[in-house]
Amino acid sequence: MKRPIITLTTDWGNQSFFAGMVKGRLYSLIEDVEVVDVAHSVEPFKVAEATFVVRNACLAFPAGTIHIVDVASDPTQENAFVVVKARGQYFICCDNGLPTMAFGHEVEEAVSIPLQEMRIYNFAAYSLFAPTAAKLAGGTPMADLGPRVEQLRQRMLPSWVSQGDEYRIPIQYIDSYGNAYLGMSYREFMDLCQGRPFMMQVREYRITEIRSSYYQKPTQPTHRAARAGGIELCLTVSATGMLEIAISNSNFAQYIGMQLGEMVLLQFITR
Repeated sequence: MKRPIITLTTDWGNQSFFAGMVKGRLYSLIEDVEVVDVAHSVEPFKVAEATFVVRNACLAFPAGTIHIVDVASDPTQENAFVVVKARGQYFICCDNGLPTMAFGHEVEEAVSIPLQEMRIYNFAAYSLFAPTAAKLAGGTPMADLGPRVEQLRQRMLPSWVSQGDEYRIPIQYIDSYGNAYLGMSYREFMDLCQGRPFMMQVREYRITEIRSSYYQKPTQPTHRAARAGGIELCLTVSATGMLEIAISNSNFAQYIGMQLGEMVLLQFITR
C-alpha cells in the first residue's frame, strides 16, 4: 500500500480537541499519510460498543491499514498496550478484551508495546499509539515493536442465546438515527428460521416479518402490537449483515427507550 491509511476509533466525542491533536501528530510523523475518522462517538469506556464498530467498519479497509482504537485505554498489568494483526490489518489498542471480541481466532500476531519509565500515558493515542503507527507505516516489523503476546485477554461479545424454542438477542449497537443493531446476523437468522414463520417481541411490541428497507410497506397485516402510537416498528438487515430494528423517519431507541444490552425475544413457529 503506497499511501499509508490510519483510522481513528475513539470515545473522545466530537466536541473536544483530541482528534485534531492526534491527527496533527500523525501528519507530522508520517509523510503523505491519510487519516480517516471512523467514529469518535463510542460511549466512554464501552469496549463492547467499540468492538462492534471495529468489526463492522474497520475491517472494510484494505489490507495494511493501521487502526488506532482508543477506548478504555488505561495501561495496567492486565491491560497492556498492544499491536494486533488480523485479516492483514494492524490494530493499535489496549488489551482490554477488544482484540479477542473483535477477531477471535483470526488474530494472526500480537505484540505488546513497551512503556518507558517516567513517561506519562494519560493520552495513549498521542504519546504512544501515534508513534507506533508511524513505525508500522515506515515498515518496522511487528517483532521489532515489542515482545510477542502469547495470550490476549479473553472476552466474548454479547450475542444471542437459546432457551428452548426461544432466542434472546441483545442490542449490540445503537446508531445516530436510533436504529438498534442486534447480536444476530441475517445469515444466522435464516439458518435458524428454515422457512418457518417467526415472532419477535420488542418489549410490548411484536414483529412478524423482515423488510428489505425502512420504507417498505408490510406485506402482511401488521400485528396491532407492532405499532407504537401509530408509528410502525421495522425489522430489517443492516449493511453489515446484522438484524436491525428501526422506525422510518424516527428514532427507534429514543421513542421506545431501548438501551444497549437490552434483550429482544425471538420465536419460530412450527405449524
